Parts: sequence; structure tokens; C-alpha cells
Amino acid sequence: MSAAASAETSSGLIDDYRDVVTSSDGVDELVTLEGVREASEPLADQVGGAGLTALLAARAAARRFVADDGITYGASITPDEDAAAEGRQIPTEPREWELDPLPLTFGAGEWSTLEQGVRQRAALLDAVLTDLTGEQRLVRDGVVPGAAVYGHDGWLPQADGIQLPGPRQLVMPAMDLARDRNGTWRVFADRTQAPSGAGYAMANRRIIARVLPDLHRQVDLARLRGFFFQVQKALVAAAPQTDDVPRVVILTPGALSAAAFDEALQSTVLGVPVVESEDLVSRDGRIWMRTTSGLTPVDVIMRRVEGDAIDQLDLRGDSRLGLPGLVEAARLGNVSVVNPISSGVLENPALIPYLPQICRQVLGEDLLLASTQTWWAGDPTHLSHIVTQLGSLVVKPASRSGATNSIFGWQLSAQERDDLAMRIQAEPWRWTAQDPLTMSTAPVVTAGGLEPRHVVLRTFAVADEEDYAVMPGGLGRVSVRADSGEISSLTGAMSKDVWVRVDSETPRTEGEVLPVSSLLEGTSAAGYAAPAPRVAADLYWMGRYAERAEAAARLLRVADNLVDDHAARPGTTGHAAMLAILGAVTEVMAVRPGFIGEEAQERRADPLPHLRELTLDPRIVGSVAYATHRAVIAAQAVRESLSLDTWLVMSRLERTLQHAVPQDDLQELLMETIEGLLALAGIGVESLIRDPAWAFADAGKRVERAQQTIRLLASVIAVERTPVVEGTTTEAALLAAESVITYRRRLTAGLGGMSALQAALDLLLRDRTNPRSVAFQVDRLVEGLELIDDEAALPQARAIVDQIAGLDLDALFADNRTPLVRTLTRLGTDLRETHRSIDRAYFQRKTPGRNVQWVQWNGGEETW
Repeated sequence: MSAAASAETSSGLIDDYRDVVTSSDGVDELVTLEGVREASEPLADQVGGAGLTALLAARAAARRFVADDGITYGASITPDEDAAAEGRQIPTEPREWELDPLPLTFGAGEWSTLEQGVRQRAALLDAVLTDLTGEQRLVRDGVVPGAAVYGHDGWLPQADGIQLPGPRQLVMPAMDLARDRNGTWRVFADRTQAPSGAGYAMANRRIIARVLPDLHRQVDLARLRGFFFQVQKALVAAAPQTDDVPRVVILTPGALSAAAFDEALQSTVLGVPVVESEDLVSRDGRIWMRTTSGLTPVDVIMRRVEGDAIDQLDLRGDSRLGLPGLVEAARLGNVSVVNPISSGVLENPALIPYLPQICRQVLGEDLLLASTQTWWAGDPTHLSHIVTQLGSLVVKPASRSGATNSIFGWQLSAQERDDLAMRIQAEPWRWTAQDPLTMSTAPVVTAGGLEPRHVVLRTFAVADEEDYAVMPGGLGRVSVRADSGEISSLTGAMSKDVWVRVDSETPRTEGEVLPVSSLLEGTSAAGYAAPAPRVAADLYWMGRYAERAEAAARLLRVADNLVDDHAARPGTTGHAAMLAILGAVTEVMAVRPGFIGEEAQERRADPLPHLRELTLDPRIVGSVAYATHRAVIAAQAVRESLSLDTWLVMSRLERTLQHAVPQDDLQELLMETIEGLLALAGIGVESLIRDPAWAFADAGKRVERAQQTIRLLASVIAVERTPVVEGTTTEAALLAAESVITYRRRLTAGLGGMSALQAALDLLLRDRTNPRSVAFQVDRLVEGLELIDDEAALPQARAIVDQIAGLDLDALFADNRTPLVRTLTRLGTDLRETHRSIDRAYFQRKTPGRNVQWVQWNGGEETW
């Protein structure tokens, strides 16, 4: 996805809370004037009994667990020539998620009251959406001014009339709340397009349970998993009528989505795939998912893309995130989009002044959760108030799109206020204003102790038959500084776990998260066994980069040993062997600059600094750090397809390389890196189901290891040297290929008619029982290609198997080993062609769509 396209991600994805302005006299979420809040007593007791050292240790543990779980937020594109050559884009490293170790706590009664208000507001918003996309009686009867609705960017007439099956249109709303100075919870924003954060809430709970295990066991808390069970049921209920299991996908803006982790975690919990627009096609009025084995129909799309960007044909022609034909498929009732395409109109703050009256008229009830006092300039009375009180209000556009942020009237000069007043009066329907909201505070652990920070709460609801279920708790966010009311993920705002204590006498009725297929009875099972081409490519390249990093680390470790022993002894056979292996480092790792050529004389004279660079410098293409980081990036793009243990290994692996200092022993660094990469390989062997997704990851590993071994043989065994030097370099190659122990045992047992050099070549090239040999890799590659029913690359891989089996060792070593050089070159070429066949057959991206130019008739003249 392009950098420009990344700007199209929904503003509702862990939004900025810059709209909230606070003063310093808010209430404290931990204490009241009378003392500690009852729900917070266990936490207050633990905090009171712990010193600063213990609090800082808890904060450090939370950070460590966040890193181990790979919890991130945000990303952006960075240029990468290597990736560009492979047709891929590489995002920069996302920010690490910030989590304060002290949870925000609610008592059972307090939460019950708040939950009731959230459910009512969800039902109210659903009723408003149902009316606005249907009869529009609220506008016709004058309850809501038409300009407040039709002047909002979230109003999409192209989606008018599209209805979801079932009693609810607004399936998964969220609300952002803050407690004012009187202790009253107020809604300052409704999130109805693609509200994210539920996955982050689950991640926070998992971590705090480990950071505060005794307290977590002591306090009887409402659990979160039941909420996701309700989400599963709601998604199934929203599906069009089908005789099969409804197929659900999560549509994401892509790897650059700020909340990619949240999307991946929910995908894992819900058991549905994450897709990008390029993974989908519109055909015959239906939406289909592209997989490596063909097209699979899609019934429900849980979207994380803004409504106006979801279809280039009917909506924004310049979008890179949508799918042409999606609106039409939804209109035909062949796919359900959750939340509905038009639901963004409910985020319009111009509706807030009218919600109390709508609630009484539609639900016959008073509104339980009040909003921040809001005025819409489209109403003449409201406009007069806004203009006269401009210096004390927060002014914001009714539509959140564009670059216009909230404007704080008291920060403007007299001239600036006059200019703003004129802008508002010129287009009053576009503007709203609110009173500043004084938010409550919660304690946060800092280096100097506890500090009060302003806190907001995002609550999540999901349609549950005739009502809404509410996540018990939600996602807490706190301001970056004690004196700031700005709470933004982009500026590093922290998050908090939210604990809701339950009455021990109240029976638990929490649902268990089940596969979607188990929610329907009497239907056949149908899944997504074959991955999307994008997913298959990332799995394949994750396997390649991880193997590339391991091969480089092993070779560098051998080279470092030789340098330690022989760098200070020029003219000796050991020094000659060292130079030969340094040359192999350059050839096998394909690094520039390397140790070959006249310009490398200084590096050969003092190799250690460059060996360290080839280990730790991610800017050097081919270095261990480079390959490891690329493996991590590829894994992040498909994290929903991987074992959770993957992130523990990968995060520690990256920390090993990123936190190294010049004083660290290079051997130890390389050994720690190899251990991490072995653990990653072990996950693939022991934890992943042998399905097509695994086959692509393993195919990447096999192609890469075979290529690395071929290059190692070409730069060491295929080069004729003096017998003494050759003996050292051969053992070095076997060490780098993790085969030296078997080689030595075979030497002791006798080699028959083979020479020692032929035995080494046989072990690394032809031996089908050696997990490090080329033959073994190609055998495994054939098995993987058979698993995915390949017809393109499989014949080529089988031909390579036959080619290796037919090699004659004596013939290879004839004529100064020229036949061996030719054979290795041919094998490398054939493997590259096999890779290209895999790429062409399975990894091809959709052709980027063109911007749609709208044609409009005006007075008989065509205008563009």
C-alpha cells in the first residue's frame, strides 16, 4: 500500500482524543474526597505496600511482555531496493504499545449503571442509522435538521437503502467516555464506522494478569472472552442467507494500518482471516476471496476501512483501500458489511444536541449517558452562542475528514477569533462547538513515582439478538503528561487495562469463544485452508529471510573463530584459510562491501569490525540484522496466521541485535541469534499445522537453505587450494552447515572409495538424510509443493532431485573441478527458476486499479 493510501485509514482506529480538553480539577479514579474508591481498594493496598522500586519493576515487566507479544501501533513505508525488486513494500518498525501496570477499576454497581447507558446509546444509534438509511422520518418530521445529516461527509447516498439481515444495523459500536468534575461519565465521541481497540483490551488484560498475578487472582473480575463470543454470533447473524457456513473476513487497510495488531489479534480470537482489498475480487454481484487454490465466496466483511474509501466505483475513485463493486454486492444482499458503509454519519457531532429528544421519541426513555455540551452552528440559536462565546469553546468541524483539527478558542488572538467566526458564519452547517470537558485522572507509574494523568475509556458493544452486549471494561487511555489533556496514540499515550469487579454472588454466564462453524448447526464446514496470495508471499519470504539470517550467523561465527586464531599471523596456512572463508562470507551473504577486491584490503587486515557490521547493521543488505528485521516485518503482515510463540522468539531476537554494544562478545551475540532462529524454526516444525500456509513458509526456507548451501560449496569446495588450506576451509564450511560431526564420524568409519573432499561434498550436496544438504531441501520442497497441489514448480523441483541423484563425484572433481562449478551454477539457476515459478503461480498481486473519473452532465455539456 502506498504512503498516500495509508492516509485513508479510518480516523476511528484508536483515534486521537485531541478533541477532549481538560482542566486540572477533575476527580481521581482511584480515590474520592472520602477515601479510596471501594472497587480500587485491593489495588490501592498493593500500591501502598509497594515501594517505588516495585512499581518500576512492574512497569518494566509490562514493557517486556508488550515486546515479547509483539504489540505495536502504527507503521509507515520506507524505501527498500531489495524489496522493490521482489515487488514488495516494506513498512518501518511500528511503535511499541505503551501499557501502564496499574489497571483502571470499576465496582459491580458502578459498571452496571455505565453498561446500561452504553447499551441504551447503542440501541439509540442503531435506531437513528436504521431510520436515516430507510424512511428518514427523523428528518421529515423535523426532529433532526436535514443539513445536519446531509452536510456531513459520513452521509453516503450511494449506500442509502442497504440493509443488513437481522434486527440490528449497527452491529459493533463503540463510545469514548470521560468522567467530568462531578463524577459523571460523559460521551465525547461515538465510534460507529470501524472502532478498533477490543483486541488491544484483550492484550492488555493478558499482560497485566502476568504483571500483577496475585492481585489478578485475588480480585474477582469479569472476563473478556465472552464478548468475543458475542461478536462471533453477531457476525454470523449478519450474514446473508446461505446453506453453508458464513464466510467472514476482516478487511484491513493493510500492513500500514495503525491498529494492525488489533486486527490480527481479533482475527486470531475470532478464527477469521484478515484480508486487504487486493485479496478480494467482485464478480457476478458477489465478493470473493482470492486464494492460492482459487476463489472462495465471502459473506460478511468486518471492515476497518472508512466507508467512503471502501468502493472506488461508487464512492471515492482515488481510494487504494476499497474494492470496486462492493457497494453493489451489498445492495444486492450478497455480502454484509459490518459496520454498514453508511454508519459514519453517526459520528457526526452535529447530531449530539438532538439525541436526548430522539431518545425520548424513539425509545420512550431519557438519555442515560449525557454527551459533552454541544452546539451545531447550523441552528441559528446555536450559531449565535458559538460566535459570542468563541473564546471559551472547543470548535471542530462536523466532519472529521481532512486536516482540520479541533480549535481551542482561548488559544486564538482576537483577529483569529474574528476570522474563525466569519468562516463559521459562511458555512454554519459544517461547524460544531463544545464546552471543554474536565476529565478525571488515574495514577500512572513514572520514574519519579505515581503521577495523575487524565483518563478516557473506550467502551465496546455488539448486537446480541434484541439487545446489545457490552465488553466488561474496555480500553483505557491516559494522557502523555500530567498537565496535558491530549490523549493520542500518535504522541505516545499510554493504555490501561480496565477491571470490572463482579459481585461474588452473581452467577457467571460468560460464553466460550468457539470457531464460527460451531455456531451453526446442520451446515457443512467450509474454511480458508488456502491462503491469499499476499499472505502466501509473506509466509514464503518470512521463511527465506529467517533462513538467510541463520545461515549468515553460522558462517560469521565460523569466520570470527578463524579471525581470532589467524588474523595476526599473515603468511601462514591458517591465515590463507581465514581469507578464503572471509571471501566466502562475501559470496554467500552477497554483501557489499565485503572482503573481496583491492578496496577490501583494510577490511581483510582487520576483519573484526566488518564482521560486527555484517552481524548488527540493518542498513547492510544481507546482514544478519537486515535479514532478521525483514523476517519480522513479513511475519507482522501475517501475524494472524502464526503461533503466538512466534512473537516471543522474534521480539527477543530483535532485542539481541538492537541492544548490542561494542563491548559485547561477537561469538556470544551470534550464538544467541542462532538460538533464537533455531527456536523460530522449532515453532515451524512442532507448532504449525501442515496446511498450505505452512507449505509456503517451509518452501521459502527450503529454497533459501538450498541456495545458501550451493553458494557455500561454490566458494569453498569448488575452489582448488593447497591440501592444508583446503582441509581447514572444508571443515569451516561443514561447521557453517552444521554437518561437521557427521563428517568426522564418517572419516573415522571409513569413506570407501571417496576422498575426504568428496565426502564433504556428498554430505552437503547429495545426502538425502542430512537436513542441511541441498538434496534434503529439494526433497522437502517437493513435499510442500505436493501439499498445495502445485502444477508449475513441482516438475522443476522433481527434475532437480533427479539431477542431484545422478551426480558422479569423480566426474565433478575432474578438470580442476570445472564440472563441479558448472553443476553448482546450474543447480542455483534451476532453483531460482523454481522460485520464479512459485512466484508467478501464487504470489501475483492484483493489477492496481485506476482512479475513477466521474462524468457529470451540466446544461448539456460534459464536465470532468
